[in-house]
Amino acid sequence: MSELRTNRIIPRDGLSSGSWCGGIIQIAYASYDGSALSLTTTTDVLSGSITPTRSDSKILVDVRLRAQLDGSGGQWFAGIKRSIGGATAQYVSGRGDLSPTGNGLYAWHMLSSDHRHGGCYQVVRDEPGTTSTCTYTLTIGPWGTVNGSLRINRQYGDQERQGVQFVMYEVSG
Repeated sequence: MSELRTNRIIPRDGLSSGSWCGGIIQIAYASYDGSALSLTTTTDVLSGSITPTRSDSKILVDVRLRAQLDGSGGQWFAGIKRSIGGATAQYVSGRGDLSPTGNGLYAWHMLSSDHRHGGCYQVVRDEPGTTSTCTYTLTIGPWGTVNGSLRINRQYGDQERQGVQFVMYEVSG
């Protein structure tokens, strides 16, 4: 039995024009499996970590969020923060000039008031430039006035799990 090991993957002809990254080096996963959350204020919901093997690697954070709105509707925001080696977290998602606080959050509509779920799927690209552990955190909160709460891991009349998931990909640059 043979084994192939490598510490870097580069396409034979290099990266194609306009591309951002090459092959996948590693994948890390995190999910919120706990009891139901009922959010009415800005809250850090889930954190996941990945330790890049190379300082020139890039990280793709694939965020999957399913939530239920109890109330008369409203708009919520979500955002991804990154902390390197335990340092102060900074937002790496969204465009700061479009968010209510100017810090990289993005709008997410939840208009149902009849216990229906809504989904938010976002891929965040990051170039941390380090081989230290990178911790990504999802923050969710109301954008303006919201009547009601946003619930995660609670489908109406039933319990669910993994309402928030991260798939973090380290990719070669």
